[in-house]
Amino acid sequence: MKHQHYLADLHTHLNEKNIDARDWWDGVKKRKLSVIAITEHTEHDSRSAYEKVLALKPDDVILIPGMEAKTSAGHLIILGEDASLYDIPRLQVHNVPIEEALQIVNDNKLVASFAHPYGYKTDATCSVLGEKKSLHLLKKYKVGAEYYNGMLGSANNFVFGTQWIKKIYNFFDFSSKSKFGKALGIQNRSLRIKNRLEEISEETFERVRGGIEFSQKASFITVGSDAHYPRTIGTAVLELKRKPKNAKDFLGMLANKQILWAGPNIYSDLPVDKLRKKELLEGLKYVTKSRIKKKVQRGKKNTKKSKIISKIKRRKKK
Repeated sequence: MKHQHYLADLHTHLNEKNIDARDWWDGVKKRKLSVIAITEHTEHDSRSAYEKVLALKPDDVILIPGMEAKTSAGHLIILGEDASLYDIPRLQVHNVPIEEALQIVNDNKLVASFAHPYGYKTDATCSVLGEKKSLHLLKKYKVGAEYYNGMLGSANNFVFGTQWIKKIYNFFDFSSKSKFGKALGIQNRSLRIKNRLEEISEETFERVRGGIEFSQKASFITVGSDAHYPRTIGTAVLELKRKPKNAKDFLGMLANKQILWAGPNIYSDLPVDKLRKKELLEGLKYVTKSRIKKKVQRGKKNTKKSKIISKIKRRKKK
């Protein structure tokens, strides 16, 4: 007899990419999930996302109301037993102070988890506050942490797991070593591009590893696909020790760490990391955006510095 697996995905989106709720539920059914949380970004109307999927909810799946709040210390997954969490205006405020948000969560008996704690810059608590202060908040407010994030977990695949990216990588690898590349004058440039692809992969792996290590110090852990498209729902899951009765029962299981597995959905017959080009490009954009921002900011600083130096020189000449 085939063993029954009770799987939960606690990080999904709907409104951001204008996904139809019927397609969203198709994604849930294909992965055979027992529990699914809808955690739309607050800036994309998390309440309406919940109401859209609630209207089509099948009887055999537990739907957890949630949101991904934008705090002063990165993104915070907030889950509740019912839709009352959407009635708290301060949680919807962009860049709400992190300690205020966590106090509201505790006062209202909600559940909070740091999303992708080692994600990218403004998204991630450890990147914004540093690990020491983030650990202090974990203990002070009994916060959870996202042990494994499906978007980050698949990011290595963004570079090496898809044939058309492999072809690009192999081309630049070949060009950096061959007479062909030297003859065309692209040898050095090809080497830089190849090295950058490798750096992205290594950086992403370290962020995944950092999240796993950090989350083990939390009061509890969450796992979510961070799916923005139906086909990636359920690619990252918690496996539960039993099937929960309802949302309240599930959140109790979460707090008591009644889980068997946390990470990629190893039980799915569907390919976990086969991403389409559109999803792949969005993933690459997400992975590299912080570095681009940093370069822009550095450029602005250098320009400002150059102007100041020029101004001083002109004064000295006078």
